[in-house]
Amino acid sequence: MKPFSFRSLILLAVLSIAGPLSFAQDESAQPELSDEERAAKAKETVALARSFLGNPDKLDAIKSIKMKGVLVYGSGQSGTVESVFKSPNYHQFISVIGGNRETSTLNRSEAWRKLENLQAPGAYQLTFYEPDDIRHLEATVIDTLSFLETPATRNGRIEYLGMSEIAGQEAIMLLYVHNNRIWFRRYIHPETGQVLHMVNDKGVIFSYEGTIEVDGVKFPEKTIVRVVTQFGEQTMEISYSDISLNEEVDTDRFRVPQG
Repeated sequence: MKPFSFRSLILLAVLSIAGPLSFAQDESAQPELSDEERAAKAKETVALARSFLGNPDKLDAIKSIKMKGVLVYGSGQSGTVESVFKSPNYHQFISVIGGNRETSTLNRSEAWRKLENLQAPGAYQLTFYEPDDIRHLEATVIDTLSFLETPATRNGRIEYLGMSEIAGQEAIMLLYVHNNRIWFRRYIHPETGQVLHMVNDKGVIFSYEGTIEVDGVKFPEKTIVRVVTQFGEQTMEISYSDISLNEEVDTDRFRVPQG
């Protein structure tokens, strides 16, 4: 079976379903909380999680991120990746695997995908993402550059969902809502503040292992992406080894290819 690309995993709108994870929530064991208490719990957890990542002022000052590393599919195929985030609403993810290069790009309010066979220079296929996919890509940029703060969207908010257990590890659940259709549910270590897992509204599951520190800011050393579809479970591991913050990013790289 041909593996899905990273962007395809995220954008499996129809096929994605929540997989059988070891996320268990004991509703009966959790006390009823008022809205004020839930808001306080959410605020407290966000502060803890952001302090794990780094100094809040330093996090707020980050306007661009460049990341390079490797990816490995569950099938065993591997390659290189480059990911760029820039405020506002610029994102590019480039993967090179087996002589093929895939470039997925968000350029403010439009997004495109370019497929190239590196053995045939100059030839490529170009497609454009649908509006719903663009909204999800926009949310990904906002979510990444906000470093766990409340999403800067019209209906953005963070909700405290209670406690959960993940593979024997207790975790705090927070729901990051960008709008009524786009959200990210995070599972956070109650003592360290480290984000252990995340699930998005598409049912895509992200697990995080290790840390890599750049200029006093922590990033996951490895991200494991999983999605369960009618074709079975698809997995991919992404490990970044080269991360730079606030470097100049030429917005020309996000423009739709011409010619």
